[in-house]
Order: sequence, then structure tokens, then C-alpha cells
Amino acid sequence: RVRARNIHPTGHTRLPRYARGKVGAVVEDRGVFVFPDTNAEFLGEKPQHLYSVRFTARELWGERASPRDFVYLDLWNDYLERV
Repeated sequence: RVRARNIHPTGHTRLPRYARGKVGAVVEDRGVFVFPDTNAEFLGEKPQHLYSVRFTARELWGERASPRDFVYLDLWNDYLERV
């Protein structure tokens, strides 16, 4: 289990606002890739693991969401913290 960090950078990020602070489960390690946040700002490639993280719809949007629905997001290591 991991939590998407609740960050608010002024520059580029691929961490959707709706997932920030939410808890999900890593379902796959997709490998190591260039971190787009630093690369887009010319601060270096900063290679790191990219994970497929599964969030329940209820975790993202509350109890009115379907308990059968899930959202999968590919998130870099810097976006995540262990729960």
C-alpha cells in the first residue's frame, strides 16, 4: 500500500490532483524511466521506478462512487510514500 504525496509544485507534474493524498496499492513495477518533472525543467533525468498503482473509485471520489470501480495510475517513486 502506498499514498500519493500531497504535493503542489509550481512546475510540471504528472501526479493528478484527484489522487494526491489518496491510498492505493502497487500492482506492478514498470521499470526505471526518466522522471518527467525534473526533465521538463532541465534539472536532470533523475531516473526512477514507475509503478502502476490501483485506487478504488471510492478512495478517489467518496462513498457515492461504485465499489466495483478502480483507477490505475502510473506513478513515479517520488510521488509515493509507503503506508
